[in-house]
Amino acid sequence: MKPKLNSNVSVVKISNDIIEFFKTNTRDQIRIKVKNDDILKIVCSLDGNRDINEIAQEYDVSIDSLKLLLTFMEQNGLLSVSEPNEDFIQYNRFRRNIHFIEDYAESHEDLLKMWKFICSSTVMIVGLGAVGTWVASNLAQSGVGKLILMDGDNVDITNLHRQYGFCKNDIGKKKADVLSQRLKEYNPKMTIIKSYNYLTENNLNEFVKYNIDLIINCADKPNVDTTSLWIGEYAMKHGIPHIIGGGYNLHLSLIGQTVIPGKTACVKCFAKQLEEENKIDPTKVKKLAIKNRKVGSFAPMCSLIASMVGMEAIKVLSKKIPPSNVNRRGEFNIYNMDITYKNYERRNDCEWCGKSGKYYNT
Repeated sequence: MKPKLNSNVSVVKISNDIIEFFKTNTRDQIRIKVKNDDILKIVCSLDGNRDINEIAQEYDVSIDSLKLLLTFMEQNGLLSVSEPNEDFIQYNRFRRNIHFIEDYAESHEDLLKMWKFICSSTVMIVGLGAVGTWVASNLAQSGVGKLILMDGDNVDITNLHRQYGFCKNDIGKKKADVLSQRLKEYNPKMTIIKSYNYLTENNLNEFVKYNIDLIINCADKPNVDTTSLWIGEYAMKHGIPHIIGGGYNLHLSLIGQTVIPGKTACVKCFAKQLEEENKIDPTKVKKLAIKNRKVGSFAPMCSLIASMVGMEAIKVLSKKIPPSNVNRRGEFNIYNMDITYKNYERRNDCEWCGKSGKYYNT
């Protein structure tokens, strides 16, 4: 063993007998009381080039004492568990990603397992618009190995101001083709499967053969509520985690929920609670004079929501880092930059995941 201090860890001497480790990614602070003045020097010298015997000899400390220190550091995630070897796919390209998830690993084997889950995962993105294109970019940059891109649209000039990957020369081409080409420029080793269809209630069945690990819904045709129910039921039936990719209305951006079948509130749970909360008096409803209204949107708002979805997706794919948006959804207010979350519970009366539901404990 050649111990190496985690590159995300800073070390500070607080007093003569206390040193503090600061984990910059997670902002955790860990303090240790020491008797040997050389402990700080020993910790800072852990560069992965010397084994325990060499370090003990250099600083004239017992191997047993050094092992105690290193065990403490390992248990608290202070030692690096990543190594630039053949175990890690394209280490140089993705080393920052690897070092980020390293903070959540308990050992080299644990980190390797998480990274392999991410690299070998298959993610389906339904809808390549203002959120879906940016989500695809985030996942490609994060090392995801296979994407299924589903959208029947061609690139239009109205897409260029807020959607990733499209330029003027792409107008008229299939979105899935253009985006696939852009993503391959990030990572030529990615596998990309393209579907030139719009989502319907039943056409997800053709993708069963791909063993999908995660579905991200960014489709708004015919509307987000409908596509969420179509994807939600398919995903519940097959036990696939899924994320509502978000949207925007009246300068509020929706941060959609993450659903883990059998463990969290499902799409139907959210729909039932929203229906109860949004009951209206039909006698007070007024008909809109303009049917084809267009809601304002621009790239920073769309890419911000997509980045949150991307982070949540990596957590799910790691199978170790807990996702944050289970049993809740949020709204980002562009005026004051605040995010407001509302919690939704898994319901016993849910037709899908309730105790009498058809997908209970899927």
